[in-house]
Amino acid sequence: MTADQLAAALKRTSSVLLDFDGPVCSVFSTFAPAAVAHELRARLSLDAAPETQEPFDLLSYVARHEPTRLVSAEAELAQLEEMAVLRAAPTPDADAVLRRFNEFSRPVVIVSNNSDTAVRAYLKLHSLGSLVAAVSSRVDPDPNLLKPHPHLLRRAAAALGCEVADCLMIGDSATDIEAAQAAGAVAVGYANKAGKRERFERLRADAIIEAMSDLLDVRMPM
Repeated sequence: MTADQLAAALKRTSSVLLDFDGPVCSVFSTFAPAAVAHELRARLSLDAAPETQEPFDLLSYVARHEPTRLVSAEAELAQLEEMAVLRAAPTPDADAVLRRFNEFSRPVVIVSNNSDTAVRAYLKLHSLGSLVAAVSSRVDPDPNLLKPHPHLLRRAAAALGCEVADCLMIGDSATDIEAAQAAGAVAVGYANKAGKRERFERLRADAIIEAMSDLLDVRMPM
């Protein structure tokens, strides 16, 4: 994908939906997902659950097999995510990208499968809250409403008072692209690891970036 394709994607939209884990920071950079999953399993005594290195897998397990405990499972995971974001490594140039979108009057909503409390804690810690118009992240414990489901994107557009088609979704996972396409948003893949560019190309993302600084270099439509 070229800078022209990124510029065209920006031109088609007026608002930005930005994934959190990846584009803004590396949530589990010092508290690895496997460690979070292990701690969550222990806190919930989920001895019968399949072994996994992904905390969201355990949330899905509880939703399917022990739904009466879903609210408490969500609360425990949110607490662990809050611990993680306090030590999360910021993504290079993410703050500059937020400032640039703000300078060009392009509102940004953080759209994340991570808990609302964790996202807001990170934004407060790094003084980024004023650069974000809203947060659309995990408040409902139902994991079926998380990306790739379009629910969070639709909620973000509603917070902005615009149509989802007017929004540019930037994310570093296949679920971000799938959610954007399901909702009708313009999809930009952030290929921050090997193999992601090819995956995003197969998914027919509207544009692909390899660094957040790509958003600083492209000409911003007026």
